[in-house]
Amino acid sequence: METTRTLSEYVLRTVITDLPDQVVEMSKKALLDWIGCCLGAFKEPIAGSVLAFLLDLGGNPQASVLGFGEKINTLQAAFLNGWMSHVLDYDDANSLVRTHPSAAVVPALLALAERDHRHGVDLIVSLVVGHEVTLRLGAALGRKYYDAGWHATPILGRFGAASAAGRLLRLETDQLCQAFGLCATQAAGLRATFGTMAKPFHAGKAAMDGLLAAMLAQRGMSAPKGILSDPSSFRSLFSTEYDPEKMTEGLGEHFLILSNSFKPYAACLLAHPAIDALIALKKEHAIDPERVEEIHVRMASLNLKVAANPTPQNSAEAKFSIPFGAALALIRGSAVESDFREEVLEEPLVKEVMRRVRLSARDALAEAEAQVKVILQDGRTFDKSLQAPRGSPTHPLSFGELEEKFRDLAIPVIGRPKAAEVIEIVRDLEDLDDAARLVSLCCV
Repeated sequence: METTRTLSEYVLRTVITDLPDQVVEMSKKALLDWIGCCLGAFKEPIAGSVLAFLLDLGGNPQASVLGFGEKINTLQAAFLNGWMSHVLDYDDANSLVRTHPSAAVVPALLALAERDHRHGVDLIVSLVVGHEVTLRLGAALGRKYYDAGWHATPILGRFGAASAAGRLLRLETDQLCQAFGLCATQAAGLRATFGTMAKPFHAGKAAMDGLLAAMLAQRGMSAPKGILSDPSSFRSLFSTEYDPEKMTEGLGEHFLILSNSFKPYAACLLAHPAIDALIALKKEHAIDPERVEEIHVRMASLNLKVAANPTPQNSAEAKFSIPFGAALALIRGSAVESDFREEVLEEPLVKEVMRRVRLSARDALAEAEAQVKVILQDGRTFDKSLQAPRGSPTHPLSFGELEEKFRDLAIPVIGRPKAAEVIEIVRDLEDLDDAARLVSLCCV
């Protein structure tokens, strides 16, 4: 039980003074970015349809669905807010463990924090410990389980959501250990769903299941207490390279949340290096996309395996299409959410530029790298090598840049005055006396 107990004690004992300033700042970035991504999904027709379904089920009105303002029970709110926050595939990500940490952690903690009127400090600490558990478990599992076809976000996210919720619920150590056991037995999610609505379903389900695990453990439901230590169960099923020391090494001193990326482009993170490199080339050389003969993109094998869809049929599939991202980069010089629409996919120039993209794998490249070459019809050639795109830990987005992204997503839903107030509250989150006030601003 040692690893599981050590991790549980860390989650429950961490206080705001244990967190360095840069970690607190990162938590605020994560929260603002998550809220924006969630509100950005308000326009998706299925969001309203799922909300209507949940309202038909009935239950106590405890927590809000962002954008809509309807209150449903905490588990339902965690699920739908989690789904909405990941449906655009625009939310934060961590390339080291290939997961989207906030998509499961924040909806679980926010549902509880609104219901129980928790302080902004509780939001900060719970978000950080939820991220740490998510990312440390991912580091311990390694990458083979992901390569085998499992989706990291729901596998890891349940544990992160349970951690954030467990801290807000003030669980005892044994209770959180058992919550982890309940998370492990629910762990699931397939990469084969990428490009469909089942992918964000994973995030919502992880938020809901992690919260459920914490709430049931509080009420005495038993589960294995050493699930992250036991070689015969969770670890052996998911990984042959499990390293439990990575769960606790430097715990409380080295914060993996600082390795997160925020997306400037509304696409799979593995497409970002190519998009970023081609946008830079367009700016540097004023490339006319109608004069492009060929576009050569070299990336790591995984990037092409996950995000090389040559003929996306809808906006969800387009987020996993490097050729479409390349076309946006050279035609529009951007790849924001408003660019990922079915009508853009049908534009003749977009289709033509996509046909001119040539993809090739180079195993010597890291997943954050790209080598691109644009050949024009007159024979001129422009090359660029990129080691890491904007938004990555080595090229981070500032809080101000994330504000702009947030405004783009939030203002069409809640209006400019509310969006401005949300930004101010998140910037000074330590002073927020009631999380319900923040949530109310995120609703129409």
